[in-house]
Amino acid sequence: MPNVSQIEVSKLSLDLNNFRTVPQKNEVDAINAMISIKPDRFYAVMESLMDDGYWSTENIIVLNDGKSNVVKEGNRRIAAMKLIHGLHKSDSFGLPESIIDKINEINKVDSNWKLENHTVPCAVYSLQENNMVDKVITVIHGKGEKASRDPWNSVAKARHNRDRGANEYGLDLLEKYLNVGRNISKQQKERWSGDYPLTVLDEALRKLFARAKFPNVAELVTNYPKIKYISQLEDILLNIGLEQIKFETLRNARLDFPSNYRIPPIPLTSSDTKPTTSNNTSNNTPSSTSQTSTNTTANTNQTVSAGKANSTAGSNTSETPPSASLNTTNSSNSTSTIGSFSSSKTKATAINDPKSVKKILQKFAPKGLNRQKVVTLKDELKNLDISKNPIAFCFLLRSSFEISAKLYAADNNIVTVKNNNGRTIDKTLIEVLTAITNHLTNNNADKARVKILHGAMTELGKTDGILSVTSMNQLVHNPSFSIAPSDICILFNNIFQLLEEMN
Repeated sequence: MPNVSQIEVSKLSLDLNNFRTVPQKNEVDAINAMISIKPDRFYAVMESLMDDGYWSTENIIVLNDGKSNVVKEGNRRIAAMKLIHGLHKSDSFGLPESIIDKINEINKVDSNWKLENHTVPCAVYSLQENNMVDKVITVIHGKGEKASRDPWNSVAKARHNRDRGANEYGLDLLEKYLNVGRNISKQQKERWSGDYPLTVLDEALRKLFARAKFPNVAELVTNYPKIKYISQLEDILLNIGLEQIKFETLRNARLDFPSNYRIPPIPLTSSDTKPTTSNNTSNNTPSSTSQTSTNTTANTNQTVSAGKANSTAGSNTSETPPSASLNTTNSSNSTSTIGSFSSSKTKATAINDPKSVKKILQKFAPKGLNRQKVVTLKDELKNLDISKNPIAFCFLLRSSFEISAKLYAADNNIVTVKNNNGRTIDKTLIEVLTAITNHLTNNNADKARVKILHGAMTELGKTDGILSVTSMNQLVHNPSFSIAPSDICILFNNIFQLLEEMN
């Protein structure tokens, strides 16, 4: 049974292995993590304590290991108390001005508050009663009972389960991603370490592991980050955190969500697609011994027509029906191997054809917060006829790069201003895009992405490039500068990769 007693706040130690967060090095990091996960909740607790004092009915659950009193339940309350008492400097945690003002008021005016709240009621368990402590906090948080305490979310529950020996592969991957992920900001790391849609990630992994060439989820998680589709997986992890991917996305049979992230389907084996047998051929081909000369002539004409139909169908990307390759006796008129289905292939378009640009834009699906205008610009670009509206297309394209760069920089804490003779001014677009490219390629360490983005930055950075930032600026400001539609189509393919990576 616990020993209930009043203990000074200064003699209580925060649990650095609190299930709400990743393990922390010290109390300052632990408090920062708790604030980052749910700042409003933390500030509300602080204000309540300063307004009403600590309620004696709310026991802190403490585990005494013989040397210190570790808080196992009530870490947020004790963290708040330590800040109010000045045991940690309040200006190290980015607290709102209203909270700081109240703390200063307690220090300067309301001296009774500290006297009345320097101790808190604690239920102290010995180290031998650790199992009982675990059971108590599981009842309070793990089962989600409606109580005054904030129930554990999926991350905290998973950490608790893993601590008790369960496999939590989604949590393992999340924590690896928070440590080595290349597309995540510091704020996102702090917040997602304790509040992340982990159940969505768990379901997504079940749809991804085989397509990522692994026999099971455990192998995928174990091998990350040394996997083939690392950038695609990290985009998925990011968008789950941003709640762009939800259960509805994963469970919509019409949305093959991995394909949207350039993770191809598992190739079909030969046993999955059996060719038409020779018996089927004989059933569809009239017997030559039963034909009259008139029917033979008619049959020959049908064969020639079928050959022409197949040729035409191929040029229009429609699928050739199986019968068109069967009733034929002249191999020169046949467009597919007898006894097999002809493959349906999308017709290729020339790189200078406006259709190639439209195809790229149709597949472009901007993701992330505040991308609504990027989507609108994409739709307007897609609907423009480049051959008739080349300047308008470039105006919209320039806007797409400008807005995408601002959003990506904001998402990833990339500085977009610079000092100019004592004045702070905005960086040029090409300077921002260069910084973004360095971020995307991890300062050129990611050789695969360097290759992908090389063409984009080469073209955008040219002073005389047709679709360079300089030229797109000239289209806006120079009354005599123009551009040919064919040039747009060719060079759009070069610069699009960066636009896509920013979104």
